[in-house]
Amino acid sequence: MIKRISCCLILFFVVPAISFGGDVSAQTKVTAPNGNEGQSYVVSRVLDGDTFRLSNGQNLKLAGINTPELHNMPILTQEAKKFKKEIWAYRNIGVEAYQAVQHFLDVAKNEIKVESDVDVFDQEGNLLGYVYISLGKLEENMTSDSTAFIENGNNYTIFLNAYLVKMGLAEVLPDGTSGKYHDLFLKLQQEAKENKKGMWK
Repeated sequence: MIKRISCCLILFFVVPAISFGGDVSAQTKVTAPNGNEGQSYVVSRVLDGDTFRLSNGQNLKLAGINTPELHNMPILTQEAKKFKKEIWAYRNIGVEAYQAVQHFLDVAKNEIKVESDVDVFDQEGNLLGYVYISLGKLEENMTSDSTAFIENGNNYTIFLNAYLVKMGLAEVLPDGTSGKYHDLFLKLQQEAKENKKGMWK
């Protein structure tokens, strides 16, 4: 009887791992966005560097990343300690992220394209997504690459989630909450650390 129960338990845990293993590995192989998928939205307000209010009243949060808070002092204090920074210095990185997002939205007249992942909403009911903003030409201080910018002729689209990580204005959320671009985000975060950008100074 004990042997039969043990065998059942082994099958219960091992078989699902084998069954779903292909899906997990397929997700981690995604290294670059294409920007062609997704739903178009209009942003009515930028709440902070990783959260927007859409014109339909829904809040949208950038999937897989986190920028410093602008107003929530308990969380801001906790995160500042984690990065060993003064609260005002850490908050300034959040302000910089906010300003960068606002600038890109001004260029695109507040129009964005949102690509969803497996989790469409977070626990607070915010829409989760990977955001793409059409910029037209790159600005002087921008360097084209396939991780944060998608080139289409002379026009460029910015992959906002990736850009914020690349510039050190956002950190990557732990594995399991970062979705299909987790490996890409980790690569960009490592580059930001090595180049001592933003929160990694």
